[in-house]
Amino acid sequence: MKWSLNTYQTGQDWELDYMIDIVKKTGYHGIEFLMDFNQKHGLEWNTPHERWDEVKKKMRSAGLEFASLTSCQTFDSLDESVRNQSTERVKQVINMADFFECKHVRVLGDRFTDETRDEVVKNVGECLGKLGAYAQRYGITVSIEMHGHFTEPDPAMEAIQIANQPNVGVVFNCVWSGITMETVNAFHDRIAPHITMVHTHSVEDAKTFEFYRRMFAKLKEIGFNGYISNESAYRGPDPEKVLALYVGLYRAFAGE
Repeated sequence: MKWSLNTYQTGQDWELDYMIDIVKKTGYHGIEFLMDFNQKHGLEWNTPHERWDEVKKKMRSAGLEFASLTSCQTFDSLDESVRNQSTERVKQVINMADFFECKHVRVLGDRFTDETRDEVVKNVGECLGKLGAYAQRYGITVSIEMHGHFTEPDPAMEAIQIANQPNVGVVFNCVWSGITMETVNAFHDRIAPHITMVHTHSVEDAKTFEFYRRMFAKLKEIGFNGYISNESAYRGPDPEKVLALYVGLYRAFAGE
């Protein structure tokens, strides 16, 4: 397993040079660049190519990997033209990922009502299928995050089944809604074969600590070698210390 920092909140106001420096110092292997929030790192679906080259050189010089380009484009609109626009934007992100030698692109589902549930899941699955087919030529995986109304495993699993592409999976967002200690192992068994990346939050929280421990055990059991990405959203005064402590927790869970 490898460790990355998701730029959500913790790094959203950091200039790229500072972010690279602190990520390297605190023991992470890479950075997961969140898009569509105008963060200071400056990578968006429509970022000019000149910026691509600058960011790649700085990351390569630091020995860091692009863990993921994390698009916040969604496919829940009932308007096909809106879904098509999102699809085209993510294709641009895939092009960028190829340039960066980044093997993972994340997207969102994201929400539906009881009345629109089946239609939205079908539409999301079909969009994932198109993106998976496009990304396959570059050896890139496209994953839907288990987020919004796709937090529950049923719609998430249905969507990737509809996509029917070998390079389409899920990002587990470490939300165990309605899961108990008696059911958590079965839950992990169900989703683990499809996990391409994990977003962690407050790993130290006593309410979910054992869930995290069991999740790491399951990932270890299946030989998962992808990224565990820190999305703790820490905004306090000592990010270097806190980010390093999270890496320590990950290593302990992974048995390193």
